[in-house]
Amino acid sequence: MTPQRGSVWQSFVRPTALAAALGIALACNKDTSADKAPPATNSAAPASAPAIVALIRAADWIGSEWSEDALKVGLQEEGMEQDRDFVFKSSSAQGDLATLPNLVDAALDQKAKVIVTLQDATLQVAVKRVKETPIVFHILSDPFAAGAGTSDSVHLPNVTGVYSPGFGDPEQERRIQLIKQLVPKAKRVGVLFSPGEQLSVDLKNRLTSAAKKGGLQVEAVPMNTPGDATEAINLLVGKKVDAIEIYGNAAHAGFESIIKVAKEKKIPVFSPSPFEIVKGATAALYPDFQEGGVVAGKMIARILRGESPAKIPFYRLQTTKTQLADSSKGGAAKPQ
Repeated sequence: MTPQRGSVWQSFVRPTALAAALGIALACNKDTSADKAPPATNSAAPASAPAIVALIRAADWIGSEWSEDALKVGLQEEGMEQDRDFVFKSSSAQGDLATLPNLVDAALDQKAKVIVTLQDATLQVAVKRVKETPIVFHILSDPFAAGAGTSDSVHLPNVTGVYSPGFGDPEQERRIQLIKQLVPKAKRVGVLFSPGEQLSVDLKNRLTSAAKKGGLQVEAVPMNTPGDATEAINLLVGKKVDAIEIYGNAAHAGFESIIKVAKEKKIPVFSPSPFEIVKGATAALYPDFQEGGVVAGKMIARILRGESPAKIPFYRLQTTKTQLADSSKGGAAKPQ
């Protein structure tokens, strides 16, 4: 805020004859160099530019409700105003994870004050390439596997953020329960996963163990890029699966190809993203990443004010929700 300028008032004593004489003498001998000085201007110093907050996505299976919108709410609750205090600069690898290093480097070239890494794969790249610029992660399952720290309070000095183990289901047991509830005759569950993403592999393995306990068999097919989606889903169909679960950014990025074949074969698809229900998924089990986005936004605000990420513990989301296809149009998700 521009400080108020008060008027400065001077008080004068009655001049004596000597003071008057001195004043006449000084007037006759005054230096005229001041007359040659340029006139003072009243222009105020330009306002500083808003801080750049770089948002980097691994893939576009998340909605703005989870990312930009929720982050803005958190920033605004901390008194931060968009375009005055911060601006978002968004980019996405669109499932092609080989491009993530370039996106992270571009954020550094932009002199971003904070880099927001959305999804595990983005954080993994950023931890390796960003050593000083603050990082806030969000829409994440396992920051520890990415090398960001060893506990919520012991972590890299430039990194903090919000996460939910197993995307709301650490052992993937509830996903199996949901499949059995909605497809009671299911015997085989197909899984599409990304072998190049360790998180995707871990979740596939945990689902396999949970399915075995629940009396189901898992058929897993790898896909490395979104372009592999059609071939991968056709391989699963050939294995006579009764339901499909997807893990990894490549599968999410290729979702439209996956759901097209699945619908033709009448095979229900399950997802950790409610935004894929409107594209045809049968059900979603997911963390409350809207809550997480608000928390992450407040973290960003604290950092923009000068606080070190080293002093901000990781935040673990506790609330999860389920949403079914028949509730996707106007129906509310059910918190668990």
